[in-house]
Amino acid sequence: MEIKQLEYFVTAHNCGSLSKAAAKLFTTQPNVSRVIKLFEQELGSPLFERTSKGLKLTAYGKSIYSYAKKF
Repeated sequence: MEIKQLEYFVTAHNCGSLSKAAAKLFTTQPNVSRVIKLFEQELGSPLFERTSKGLKLTAYGKSIYSYAKKF
């Protein structure tokens, strides 16, 4: 787990979309998506439900968010 992964995860949740998070992080949407996907693979569980209305935290994502927002 890297600080960058936590930062991208928290920003994506706070923004509600990967493209908005990318703009805030001064990077591209595919890069944010890649970092979060690798983070999910490392943790072994999805963090977000991707819906047409944006991102929604899974139950596991909520537990990680409570930890990650401290950074």
